[in-house]
Amino acid sequence: MSRRICIYFSWSRPQEIAAPLHVLDNRYPNLFEFRRAIWPFYEHASDPAPYKQDISGFLDHVILSDFRAFEKVVVSQTGYPVSLIQREGDTPPVKELDDALLADVDTLIVVSLDHFRTSQTASEGEVECIRSFLRRENACLIVCPHHDVGDSEKLDDRVIQHRHHGDGLVPGQQRIGGFAKSLLDQLGFPIENQWGLSPGRDAVGGPAQLLFDDDAMKASGILAGVRTFNLHPHLPHLWVPPQLSTKVSVLARQPINTMAPPHPFVIAGHRDFNAFLHIGPGDERAGHVFVCDATLWSSVFSGMESLSTLWANVANFGTKAAAFTKESRAGGRKASKPPK
Repeated sequence: MSRRICIYFSWSRPQEIAAPLHVLDNRYPNLFEFRRAIWPFYEHASDPAPYKQDISGFLDHVILSDFRAFEKVVVSQTGYPVSLIQREGDTPPVKELDDALLADVDTLIVVSLDHFRTSQTASEGEVECIRSFLRRENACLIVCPHHDVGDSEKLDDRVIQHRHHGDGLVPGQQRIGGFAKSLLDQLGFPIENQWGLSPGRDAVGGPAQLLFDDDAMKASGILAGVRTFNLHPHLPHLWVPPQLSTKVSVLARQPINTMAPPHPFVIAGHRDFNAFLHIGPGDERAGHVFVCDATLWSSVFSGMESLSTLWANVANFGTKAAAFTKESRAGGRKASKPPK
């Protein structure tokens, strides 16, 4: 049976668009700034009639447009279009997650590209709705925060972090993923998206090979055939609290770019970071929860062949998860190793 997939953008579009341009931190660039920074690669969007040059233009013609390739893969695999919903669009009301919205959804992807400053948090009703959703056999929830760059209040610390990832489009502080953090906290899995780390490259400049927990990866099936993710300039380490080590599996870790300038996480001895997590059925859950970066559904940061495999796996997840669901209920699974 083909699965129906929904992408839920948990941002407040009006608050993102209304960010004052004289404040550099914690906002997206407007489309004009974006075009200027990467000139001449986006000059097809220079006409202000079809392409608004403000922040709304960046959201529409850069972020949202980058998800179209994922939608095409899903349609080719399932025959169904992807449902795309924004939590708070240009006009009221706020579209909170509820039973009616999820009635025909098998896989829910929460893309948490909301800035912390907009205070997007999951309501009590939304959390109960998600708990009910996860009681369904082979339901799939994928929670996707993005980076937390420049969390320190010290300018010197922010400069060090910025030099590490080297992305001139990102200000000294850009904290993204508040809704994802809130939702995971209230579900009992206080996973945090930390830092904005530069991913490693292979010998020809593509994404470096991922590091896998083989047992966990085979069990869930979602990363079957996947070898790399992408080269977004700043990707989060998905920190798992020690008390969750037996409940959360780290399916894949991404090597850090050894040629990048120093970063506190690297100085502390880390050479890779948690990139894809899995929480299998248990307690009252018959479904699965995954946590990964929001840019894994975007098509512009290379690694497309491998990402397309991931997208196809997501589209067909129900059949791949069945074996693991039976095994998990019979006796649990081995915890994965923390990043080295």
